[in-house]
Amino acid sequence: MLGNWSFGDYFKKEAIDWAWELLVEYWHFPKERLYATYFGGDDKTPADDEARKLWLRYLPADHVVGGNRKDNFWMMGEHRPVWSVQRNPH
Repeated sequence: MLGNWSFGDYFKKEAIDWAWELLVEYWHFPKERLYATYFGGDDKTPADDEARKLWLRYLPADHVVGGNRKDNFWMMGEHRPVWSVQRNPH
């Protein structure tokens, strides 16, 4: 699944274009099997309509899926993203 979760001065258009180029033109993934996510918004933050529109240049609407804060597996820390993936210490 392709995704576009970003903070700060992030170049969404270029990142999405490059992701598409890599996956479809170089790796030859079948484009009809690709899906992309974007932040769908919540009570604190509006939806990332810019990312949605950029993905819609490549994918049909039913393959561009809005996610929520719970679905986002990382958040911005004080100086960098903080990964919240749970690891088993054993």
